[in-house]
Amino acid sequence: MEFQSANKAYQTVAYTGFRTFIKVGGKVGAAADGFYEPFSAAARPALARRMFIGASEIELEETHAGHGLQVNVRYFTLPGENFAALVRQATVRNTAGRPISLEIVDGLSIIIPYGLDDMMLKRIGRTAEAWMAVFNLETGVPFYRVQASVGDEAEVEAIERGHFYLATAEGTDPPGLTTIVDPALIFGENTALSYPDHFLSHTLAELRAMPQTTVCRTPCGFAGVSTRLAPGESLTINAIIGHVADVHIINQARSRLADPAVIAARRAEALALIAALTDPMATQSGDPRFDAYCRQCLLDNILRGGWPVQLGGHIYHLYGRRHGDLERDYNAFHLPAEFYSQGNASYRDVNQNRRCDVLLNPAVGDAEVLAFLGLIQADGYNPLTVLGSRFVVPPERQAAVLTLVDRPEALRPLLTRPFTPGHLLKVVLDQGIGLAVAPAAFVEAVMAQADWSFEAEFGEGYWIDHWFYNLDLLDAYLAVYPDRKDELLFSRTVPYAQSAAFVQPRARKSVLVEDGRVRQYGAVVQDDEAAQLMASRPTAQRLLHSAQGQGEVFRTTVFGKLLGLALLKFATLDPFGMGIEMEAGKPGWCDALNGLPGLFGSSMSETYELLRLLDFLLAALAAQDGAAIEFPVELCDLQREVTAQLSAYHAASDAGRDFRYWDAVASARETYRARVRLGFDGRTETLRPADLAPILQTWRSKVQRGIAQAEALTDGVPPTYFTCEVSDYELLTDAEGQPQRDPLGRPLVRVTGFAQQGLPLFLEGAVHAMRQRTDIASARALHRYVRESALFDRKLGMVKTNAPLAACSPEIGRLRAFTPGWLENESIFMHMAYKYLLAMLRAGLREEFFTDMHRSLAPFLDPHIYGRSPLENSSFIVSSAHPDASLHGRGFVARLTGAAVEFMSMWSLMMVGPQPFFVQDGELCLVFKPSLPNWLFRPDGRLTFTFLGQCVVTYRKHQPLADNAQVTVVILHMADGDQLSLPGSLIPAPYAARIRNGEIRRIELCLD
Repeated sequence: MEFQSANKAYQTVAYTGFRTFIKVGGKVGAAADGFYEPFSAAARPALARRMFIGASEIELEETHAGHGLQVNVRYFTLPGENFAALVRQATVRNTAGRPISLEIVDGLSIIIPYGLDDMMLKRIGRTAEAWMAVFNLETGVPFYRVQASVGDEAEVEAIERGHFYLATAEGTDPPGLTTIVDPALIFGENTALSYPDHFLSHTLAELRAMPQTTVCRTPCGFAGVSTRLAPGESLTINAIIGHVADVHIINQARSRLADPAVIAARRAEALALIAALTDPMATQSGDPRFDAYCRQCLLDNILRGGWPVQLGGHIYHLYGRRHGDLERDYNAFHLPAEFYSQGNASYRDVNQNRRCDVLLNPAVGDAEVLAFLGLIQADGYNPLTVLGSRFVVPPERQAAVLTLVDRPEALRPLLTRPFTPGHLLKVVLDQGIGLAVAPAAFVEAVMAQADWSFEAEFGEGYWIDHWFYNLDLLDAYLAVYPDRKDELLFSRTVPYAQSAAFVQPRARKSVLVEDGRVRQYGAVVQDDEAAQLMASRPTAQRLLHSAQGQGEVFRTTVFGKLLGLALLKFATLDPFGMGIEMEAGKPGWCDALNGLPGLFGSSMSETYELLRLLDFLLAALAAQDGAAIEFPVELCDLQREVTAQLSAYHAASDAGRDFRYWDAVASARETYRARVRLGFDGRTETLRPADLAPILQTWRSKVQRGIAQAEALTDGVPPTYFTCEVSDYELLTDAEGQPQRDPLGRPLVRVTGFAQQGLPLFLEGAVHAMRQRTDIASARALHRYVRESALFDRKLGMVKTNAPLAACSPEIGRLRAFTPGWLENESIFMHMAYKYLLAMLRAGLREEFFTDMHRSLAPFLDPHIYGRSPLENSSFIVSSAHPDASLHGRGFVARLTGAAVEFMSMWSLMMVGPQPFFVQDGELCLVFKPSLPNWLFRPDGRLTFTFLGQCVVTYRKHQPLADNAQVTVVILHMADGDQLSLPGSLIPAPYAARIRNGEIRRIELCLD
């Protein structure tokens, strides 16, 4: 089908989508009351309809009492095949007390042949029909593709791939089907597709005898059948619509897929697959809505972030892709039609989605930490578009793999070019290279010899918030592997990513616009020299090399990478020492504030996270006994200059010291970036913890001072965003005294003074501030401030993304143009609202959390108001700020939202606590510190969940729990059937490690 945005799809799907036409009585030229189109948008009066939503399928039901018919349509994806397909089961049941004769056609009004892109369909759809054709009709499985490549190029390619439509019937005595691909046989001259005129005026037997035009028009895919149903009997049309690399693939599978038992088995397989994928969050509580929601959140998180599996010792993510759909029409996503499929993603999204991977699958280890830290560039930013994992098998390790195929010379070149396991297997099968082992064994063997890389590309820009999601990955890893902290930080190494997108110095992006104001535009440009250098490399093109890009890939320890990141972010504090500057053309989490970078904007969220990073580094140093840190000389020079300027700042007391410090540090940062534009020198200096800790403490003090100053501005809810209006500037001139200009002809300036302006309150600032609250009293006060502020929607009892923006300039971004209550503007943006709930739970606001959880979590919302399944998250809920009161509380843009992982983090804290594993006296220990309300337990006083994706844990309580309830007895069920009872809550060595390793699969915990 052609992709349409949701609003347009709603208008057209009634005509262009799946449809069922029934002639009741089977008479030609049936009167209007003898024709029935189930689920028609034009049905009057409205018929009885129901919708059933499952984890892996959806079913629609309509009952027409007048005709004595019930129609059910079920959809599910087809697993277990070497191609992708959707199954549609349309069942017509006789609910009358008499036999009924029927003629039915069911299918798709429009099927777009493979080979046409969206641009052609939208702009030259009529012309595109010249390429369209349907093949293979004689087999009963029409195959839809263009007749040749559609590009206006000298090289014309043959097209082998295509879409197919396979339909069969099942019932008491299933009749044969008539396959129709020519829409004229159904609609006649009704090209609007509004009514099946031709079908109504001819019998199916007559239609079967008519020739079908299979070229030069947009085809359809219908199955027609004539039947007589006794009372209670039904007929089901099973239709499979999918895509294959070659028509022979579906022709070979046709007979097998025509068997209803095979379809039933595939449906059961689809259900079992979803159950297996979501078992790591299996929960049996006293509320079935909560239990089902746990699984659904994990499923949706997998669909956006992927699910980690082990292939040949590597962690590889299946399923995930960028969250584009009919409502998120702005997000182009790609999910290859291949085995082991992985799609594209945005760095921020997939980083967050994988936050809990190690908590659900300990085999992940530090893979996520290393992967995403490795994408941080030397300038402190990161590429946006994550392409996923790629592999190569070096020539010296290919021998073991080449013995597994019949044509090793055909496989050899495939192994030396970056590949995904799915694409490699697909090419091997498509090209007939021949496998001597099973496909899965071949992939496992290849991956065992392969080298891994994590690929990404620049995309659209540099956001200022992406870096700090790595701190959550670190926290999750150390919650499971605290005994490997030193190894991770000081032994494991990561590279720096490289991009040809260069952040310009202030002298090239501070421009004078027409109204006489100064703006920051054109912040990022293409560096052609860097692009050429990267393209010249045979391998590791997107990684930073030493010797100014000519040497080996430069690697540093995880601690060194984090230290450099802290330095660069500290050197990007705004002119007032409060927020982190948006100096690279993009904002932070709130994308819709796209205008803030042009207004010299900054954000406090990143400042709070910088404080968190500094605390992490200081704690790591405090636990070290003299470990040396090797630091690139360029970063060492930047550190010395920043430290010198910080000393000068503290020595001064005049009003201009903030600007002077910012100006000097920004210059040092720009000098550093110019030095590493092509690569590091490669030399390093050794830093000692004893020397480094005092430096970090001075950075921390300045960050803390900036936070205190910012919070004093609002005296309640902390501010999130600032703009800096230029108050003084100097025109930049060339050697001849002429104004320097940017590529658009705007004069370039040097800023010499700023006036700070704060934006109205945003919930985001409170979220990050809450994480820094170290005592419950201050956290509770902050929560009270939020509820008393304009961030709180009193009608819905939820928190909004921001306070009203009516007083703000439209220059702040598209957020200002959005209607209040819609999209990001003053809505209950579920991802951020969930972040706030999570921050409350982390801060120890247990009572407040469970109260607000009932108001804000999707499973507890009234579905009649929410407007969708309460198991589905939404991107946003319309707040009471919206002018249409009928929409208040309604959810929009469903499912693949960051809210899923925020709930998963809540679930982990509720079930386990923040730090289940820890090291005590050199031994690995485990303790469960749940935070569970009494109402979440089953009537028998039990609550069961899955720990680490592998261990079934049951809590037992014998009386209502107090807020400070603790585990009093631990019962470990060993693999050999023995039990070990431990008093108290501590699970000591060696049992903690055995639980983590999956050797103990069941635990009982008594709460009191």
